[in-house]
Amino acid sequence: MSIQDLKGDERTIIVVALQALHRERLNSYNAACLACELSGKEWPSIEIFGLEEVDKALRLIGAAPAR
Repeated sequence: MSIQDLKGDERTIIVVALQALHRERLNSYNAACLACELSGKEWPSIEIFGLEEVDKALRLIGAAPAR
């Protein structure tokens, strides 16, 4: 079974979990950027926070985050 085949409650649980993961990773990235800004250091690469992977999974299931 692929992520696109999920229906009903299974799909809802996965969407909610992926959205929560996206929020947590974005919050972590923002906190790291703020810490770097305050200390005068270069911001970290967004790629190391894995947001693209979560976005891809949400797009596959048809629930990509609004921008």
